[in-house]
Amino acid sequence: MRPRGVPLKGILLVSHDKDLRRQVHACLSAVGIAPSALTTVRNGDEGLAAVTKGRPRLVVLDDSISHLDGPGLLRTLHQQVPEALVVYLTTQHTLELERAVRQLGVLYYTEKPPDALLFEKVLATVFATTDKTMRESGTYW
Repeated sequence: MRPRGVPLKGILLVSHDKDLRRQVHACLSAVGIAPSALTTVRNGDEGLAAVTKGRPRLVVLDDSISHLDGPGLLRTLHQQVPEALVVYLTTQHTLELERAVRQLGVLYYTEKPPDALLFEKVLATVFATTDKTMRESGTYW
């Protein structure tokens, strides 16, 4: 559980995919979020450390990360930061994976690469919703 008075901050991308990183940067810029709000890590271990340290508002999780399965990382992430919103990107879509991931409470699930316009709409919705909360609490991206 998040300690009272400790705001969640920023956006975390867990991926080693350079093209995906560029796409996420472009989508953030398109919805008016500074690229400096994004922290990028290359694997699940770094992702868990970044979640614990930075307590992001949004996590974009690429399931092609090394040696940790995506649903396992997602489960651990929700235990550590249950308030974080998660966008889950998969390279190998199956109905079983989608069911498992959706049961773990992701905001958005799609195959890689995500459709740019739809991804921007998801991000814009997240930021419009959280921006009001952040203004009220006095925290900012």
